[in-house]
Amino acid sequence: MATTSKVESVLNTREWSWPNGAVFYIQMKLENWETITLGKKDKSAFKVGDEVRYEVVEPGKKWKEVKEMPQFVRRPNNSDNNKWAMIGMAIKTAFELVYKDEKDFDKAKDLAKRILLLALEMHGENKEELPS
Repeated sequence: MATTSKVESVLNTREWSWPNGAVFYIQMKLENWETITLGKKDKSAFKVGDEVRYEVVEPGKKWKEVKEMPQFVRRPNNSDNNKWAMIGMAIKTAFELVYKDEKDFDKAKDLAKRILLLALEMHGENKEELPS
């Protein structure tokens, strides 16, 4: 379970070097009275007042920083990005199914249009506002 607290003071910083660069183990006292050590690539990653979210891996010995998951914003179904994705999917699918040589181009193009119209209908998209 993750705990969040603010850094009250930085007590110690130890450097550990290895072939891929250095890791700095920063020991800090938190406002919740805990003393923890976290490893970072930046020596000044934590300063007084910073909020730290962490989990105890091994009590008194090992902790790990917990990062917040990014919040994804759902775009409306009628965005141009969705339409372009559907156009690409329709063309790719049609040409994979039908196109063997140049004489099949018109057949593949017609199938792509039908696939696209079906996809737009299924997603409630406006067929009249297709990107050109």
